[in-house]
Amino acid sequence: MFRNTRSAQRVIFLVSILFASALCPSFTAKSQDVLLPMNHVDAMLDPRTLGVNHGNPIFRKGIISGRYMEDDIHGQCADASFAQWEDFPLKRCTYRQSDKNVPSGKIATVIMLNPEKELLAKWLVASCVIVKGNTGIRSCAKKLAKEVIFASGSQFAVAGIVLEDMNNENVQHAYTFRDGVTVMLQGGLEVGFPGVFTESANNLALDPNTTVESTASERAPARIQSTWRKMYKNYKGSNAKDVTGTKWLDVVRTLYQDAWKRGHDNSLPETVEKYRNDLMVAKCYALMGIQPPG
Repeated sequence: MFRNTRSAQRVIFLVSILFASALCPSFTAKSQDVLLPMNHVDAMLDPRTLGVNHGNPIFRKGIISGRYMEDDIHGQCADASFAQWEDFPLKRCTYRQSDKNVPSGKIATVIMLNPEKELLAKWLVASCVIVKGNTGIRSCAKKLAKEVIFASGSQFAVAGIVLEDMNNENVQHAYTFRDGVTVMLQGGLEVGFPGVFTESANNLALDPNTTVESTASERAPARIQSTWRKMYKNYKGSNAKDVTGTKWLDVVRTLYQDAWKRGHDNSLPETVEKYRNDLMVAKCYALMGIQPPG
């Protein structure tokens, strides 16, 4: 009898929170112990949610469309490690991209920590609940998911070279990454290098002892959702960490690792807080045009 009463009270409590968040979106930002709405998570796991064309999903793999760097030329990516990422299941992938100036295509190697489809879906939905409350979650998550796909293909590059055809001209530009951010390395390639690079350049990009001279731009968008320094500072306000220069890499690494750990902690209840990814929340506020609560 006591258990039934407690269960009923919990249901009433959760319903009251959801009702209040519908009236005031910022309420949810302060009450993230609400359960993650799994109906929206399930929807984001369906490739058709992002749109269809003649009955077929526009994004064939749904929210993880665009993970071209996972197509390892050896058949599968290998387990990897990297300084300050020792406790995470990194993957080292050597991939090939077509280039009109290189008949055999350009080959690069990158170390990544990409979220599983289920974790990504929960990050997306949790971000939208925090930003939007209990209204417009599905449309928010869809918009945020497409932003992630176009920004990175939901690929988080810890280190190495990322090849991108920036202008759809079949010319691959090489970008060196650290901690999910494009950087300039001492002795490394220029930002967006369009030519043919050597194996030594790739090895330098993968060497944790190579000095990071600076981020490649002032905005320094962080993967997987392209969060600028300014977006993070606007979200965190007076609680923001120092993001000047290469200190931004420390912030991005810490936030991504924190979100990853909580998302994989089976001892935590399936709440919005468990799947809070501050980098994604900051981007979501900017994408939705909503000012974060003070």
